[in-house]
Amino acid sequence: MRDIIDGFLNFRPDAFPKRSALFKSLADEFREWIPYFRVMVILFFLNCVAFTSSRAQHAPNSPETPWQPAHDIFSSGPIPLYRHEALLNEKNLYTLGQLIDIAESNNPSTHAAWERARVAAASVGIAKSELYPTVLAAAGGRTFKNPPLLYQSFVLQDIGTFETALTLNYTLVDFGARRDEISLTQARLLAANLNFNNEHLILIQQVSSAYYNLLNATGLREAAEVNVHDAQAIEDAASERKANGLATLPDVLEARAAAAKADYDLQSALGAERTAYGDLATTMTASPTRSFKVQELEDIHIPEALDQSVEDAIESAYKTRPDLLADIERVRAADAEVKYARSAYFPKLEFDGSKGWLRAWGQQEQFGGTYAKTSTYDARLSLTWTLFDGFKRESRLARVKAERAAAEHEVREREDQIADHVWSDYANAVTALHERKAAASLLTASTESYSAAVESYRDGVRNILDVLSAERELARARAVDVTARTQVLQAFMNLAFRTGDLMTQHPKGNNP
Repeated sequence: MRDIIDGFLNFRPDAFPKRSALFKSLADEFREWIPYFRVMVILFFLNCVAFTSSRAQHAPNSPETPWQPAHDIFSSGPIPLYRHEALLNEKNLYTLGQLIDIAESNNPSTHAAWERARVAAASVGIAKSELYPTVLAAAGGRTFKNPPLLYQSFVLQDIGTFETALTLNYTLVDFGARRDEISLTQARLLAANLNFNNEHLILIQQVSSAYYNLLNATGLREAAEVNVHDAQAIEDAASERKANGLATLPDVLEARAAAAKADYDLQSALGAERTAYGDLATTMTASPTRSFKVQELEDIHIPEALDQSVEDAIESAYKTRPDLLADIERVRAADAEVKYARSAYFPKLEFDGSKGWLRAWGQQEQFGGTYAKTSTYDARLSLTWTLFDGFKRESRLARVKAERAAAEHEVREREDQIADHVWSDYANAVTALHERKAAASLLTASTESYSAAVESYRDGVRNILDVLSAERELARARAVDVTARTQVLQAFMNLAFRTGDLMTQHPKGNNP
């Protein structure tokens, strides 16, 4: 670069006598710009260095090995984290409604859906703004010195202007294009609102399912603790009878093995309870390391019958499921988009006008300066009609028609899925009700059988194997009873989720 500059500055124009004065003036002018040129070169290299700093990366070298970032890629500052944790009071006893309130206040999925709905609402406002004229106020000043060529000489002029103007633009006729665009954005807004409700519906289902899983795990843990107590009582009774010469060593060993099995089941139940506790805390965006209490299973009302037929449940789902209603609104939005695409075939009539005030001062070389001011205006009525655009409008219309057809097929698929899911969950709810009654009868019969076996064993009528068999059946009956109760709650909740009624039927907490 320096060689080029020196070569230009040392250029000898002797071979071109007619242009020697021109080259000399250019060289002198270039010398004056050398300091500025050097500053520009320095700034250019500084920008290059900043652009190729440590955060600039490249693609992986090969598909066989992982990408290795530069060692100082994160040295410019900490990695931004967007974690948010719901705070729970370990002294409070939370109901399901309160847990749902906490999840709705802290879960990022509902907040993201809310922001998307706000984006859709802003889009409606943007579309409606096209119905109004656009008014612009502008003010600008300009000064320049320019030597225009007049005949055989240049005349130096020094001119300064200041202008203010008010401009109006208004579309008078567009054959429904703006109206169709507003309908399109309104349908998308309604779909976004329904998607927001659907996110709440899904979150309520997730919290309720995690809560019932925790109740089931807690109930199984409590049943396992009772089983351990019963097994230890049987082991103590067998040891006592052996000490009195009424039992044998194998009887004691059988009872001891049963007590060890009961303790093993208790440890498994404790682990499952901790896992269910962590799942519930994660669903509410709370930390699983912090303890909190929830309402117990014994304090919850267990439904005893369904209040609607399966046909009514399916029809209710068609009317209330927010995801289905959102799909229907997408079809309506696609219809509006088809109309909007067709409006491109029609002309557009627009009006443009401005009103302003101009002030100017000017002076020509060897003459005195002058000042003038005047008002200005401009009005234009234009009719534009696109006659050919390389089949762009045809292609766009074909695209939106295909999107509309796809949206309609998605609605049909959603309806089929809803009918199938409601039918399955309705059958599960009916089955859960019958299993709940059978489990209650099983628990009653197993408790009576175990009590009779223990009394008979103490009286010497029954042996230890009979007692252990009765104890295993009672332990299984306790677990079945707990699972049957939570399955009724889970099945009814799943049915309400499939029909969309869970939005209004879920237990209420602090928020109505």
